[in-house]
Amino acid sequence: MFEKILCAVDGSAHSMRAVEKAAALAVKFEGEIIFLTVAKAVKMNEGLRRFMEVEHISGQDAQYVLDSFSQEVLAEAKGIAKKAGVKKIKTEVKIGQPARSIVEYAEGNKVDAIVMGSRGHGDLEALLLGSVSHKVASLSKVTCITVR
Repeated sequence: MFEKILCAVDGSAHSMRAVEKAAALAVKFEGEIIFLTVAKAVKMNEGLRRFMEVEHISGQDAQYVLDSFSQEVLAEAKGIAKKAGVKKIKTEVKIGQPARSIVEYAEGNKVDAIVMGSRGHGDLEALLLGSVSHKVASLSKVTCITVR
């Protein structure tokens, strides 16, 4: 039933609870979990450029910090899944719009379900534009499980 589970993570408390639920499903159905985090590309504006100059941070370092955070989030998710007994775990990082990237990944990799937190780090943006989990559930053709 759930042989391939996509779990979208961003490091928020809700997404880490989604990791636990996805791991439980994977153990129950002896499935594979793919942990996906979607980062936005660092766009340089004048304020960020000035801050980086004052702090002596190069443009490449800004993207590196974002990439390092993504890897830490994925490592934490992987650790939770291993501890729960999941045998098959894969991690992915994509750059782009979160909801669209999650749905495109699910379609391109033939996943059976998407598990994600109801709220993530983009709470202010979600209040204005709608949550990522809501958009994914609206766009996806596979089962979506939203965890609170």
